[in-house]
Amino acid sequence: MTLTYSKWSPPDAVPEVEKHVRAHLSAVAAPDDDEAAHFDEVRIRHEDPPADVDEARIRHDDPDGEGVLVIGELDAEPVASYLRAGFTPEQDIAANPLTVESIEEQP
Repeated sequence: MTLTYSKWSPPDAVPEVEKHVRAHLSAVAAPDDDEAAHFDEVRIRHEDPPADVDEARIRHDDPDGEGVLVIGELDAEPVASYLRAGFTPEQDIAANPLTVESIEEQP
C-alpha cells in the first residue's frame, strides 16, 4: 500500500512543509508514532495546485498564486486500523470491546 499526504506550501516555506509531510507519513506508519522512523523513505514531489482546489483557500494561503502542492508518498501500511482500507467502526468495536464499564452499565 502507498500512503499519500499532501499539503499546500507558499514558495518560501517549501522545505518546512516537506519536513512536515515526511514526519506525518512516518508517524502514520510507525507503531509508536515516531516521526523519524520512515522519514527518509518518504518520496516527495511538487505539483501546481489542481484546478478544483478551492479558490478562497489558494488566495488565503498564497495570494500571489506562486505556491506548490507538496505531495509525499510512503510504501507502508498505516498502523492505526481506522486508516486502513475496509475499516468499519462496527466491526472494530465488536472485535475490541471496551474494557471500562460505560455509564449505562454502572450500578
